[in-house]
Amino acid sequence: MFSIFYKVLGETTDRDAFNKILFDLLTPAERIMLIKRIAIIYLLMKDIDYRNICEVLKVSNTTVNKYKLLMERSEGIVPVLKNMVKQEKIWLFFEDIFSQIFHPGLPGINWKAAWERKINLQRRKERGL
Repeated sequence: MFSIFYKVLGETTDRDAFNKILFDLLTPAERIMLIKRIAIIYLLMKDIDYRNICEVLKVSNTTVNKYKLLMERSEGIVPVLKNMVKQEKIWLFFEDIFSQIFHPGLPGINWKAAWERKINLQRRKERGL
């Protein structure tokens, strides 16, 4: 059965076809559950606080703990997400430098935009979103 599933998903080469297959196979509730599971693992890998994950994704602390344990044995999704987290950390590093160079209060800088950029960067560091 898994070979058929792999063949169906493996044949898709674009995002639209992949989305159509998932919409055909999964109910709206199943799609949300799948997305939340991936998001929990992703946010845990970014060292986001458990309470923030529970609050943002509307899941219980037990659910977050369950996926923390599953991550230790995962050989599939964890390596893919690790690569994504690594790339995001590089972008955050450059955004942090940019924010420090063009900080609020610097002459010639739009202060409102600089403050918004600084606040958004801080929020992404703390909450992962």
